[in-house]
Amino acid sequence: MTTNKNPGIYVHIPFCVRKCNYCAFLSGASDEALRDRYVKALCEEIRIRARHITGRVHGVFDTIFFGGGTPSLLSSDQVARIISELKANLSIDDEAEITLESNPATLSMESLRGYRQSGISRLSMGVQSMNDEILKRLGRIHTAGDVITDVQNARAAGFDNINLDLMFAVPDSSLDTTISDIEAVTSLGPEHISFYSLQLEEGTAFFKEFERGELEEVPDEIDREIYHVGAKLLRDKGYEQYEISNFAKIGYESRHNLKYWNMAPYLGLGLGASSFVDNKRITNVSSLEEYFELTSKGAPPTAEVHENSERDSVAEAVFTGLRKIDGIKYIDVLGSYEEFWEYYSDAFEEARQYEREGKLIIDEEGMRLTSDGIDISNSIMALFV
Repeated sequence: MTTNKNPGIYVHIPFCVRKCNYCAFLSGASDEALRDRYVKALCEEIRIRARHITGRVHGVFDTIFFGGGTPSLLSSDQVARIISELKANLSIDDEAEITLESNPATLSMESLRGYRQSGISRLSMGVQSMNDEILKRLGRIHTAGDVITDVQNARAAGFDNINLDLMFAVPDSSLDTTISDIEAVTSLGPEHISFYSLQLEEGTAFFKEFERGELEEVPDEIDREIYHVGAKLLRDKGYEQYEISNFAKIGYESRHNLKYWNMAPYLGLGLGASSFVDNKRITNVSSLEEYFELTSKGAPPTAEVHENSERDSVAEAVFTGLRKIDGIKYIDVLGSYEEFWEYYSDAFEEARQYEREGKLIIDEEGMRLTSDGIDISNSIMALFV
């Protein structure tokens, strides 16, 4: 897979119907007036950022990703307004991959047709499970039936690039329910499947249950067994694994997410969004009132700017690059084999030990995790931080 270093755009839509039990993302409730006010402020931020990044971002933006929250709470007209503002102010590739994250039960035939007409070319749906009891436990608002209807409607609306998210190791689930989920989701024929393990995050309803002793975490060995069985099943069903949690039919890898793993620049727009531009990590404010106030004055809604040192950038390139099944190429990170291992001479012996244990493959061109190495990926990646 060639490394595309063109810049991408992330647009954060911080609204949900209600918060799911596992969700720690920056999101909350909204009404039509608040969403409209937000879209107006977002369009203002696009104009502000476009003025500030001239000459600092090179190349044409070839991905746009609407994430959240639940971006499908925006009307297709609102999404079209944002896309047309982006195209008016920034250099956007005619063939850009434009993804909209959505939740089943927030989509209609009419909205799907509208999104497709507005320029959305890739639809990502937060399915999580095809078991109604588990969906209830997760705090989702949809049923398995909604997923089937929405995928069929999306196809009828012209979508030929659909991702479905699946979550495993969640309360009340098992290896059997996960296998059933994969069978049900693959039967719908999506081009891409994300397959994630539940992470207990502070501040979530599940974390509070865990603290009260009402929720038991799935033991690590069971989590790993489910992951390997699930990953093999997905590969057997014709989905190529290209990243720890991501599987796609050939040619349907998420071009936008690959930007994060390949250290390509990206512009983050909206509440709490992050950018990586000109070797700087920029984070937006996370207070809605502050966001409205700054954008209305024509000021960038920036909360924090961190300029990467060489060490930061090299460590991030290794850490994110090792998430890819192809791993890293030294030439993309630090030049040659010799240069890389001279820079990381203190990690060389431990890395070789992981190689001897069958967790890591190291060769003259680069390195990558093995299937067993994925299970302890954080420990291996920590060598390079």
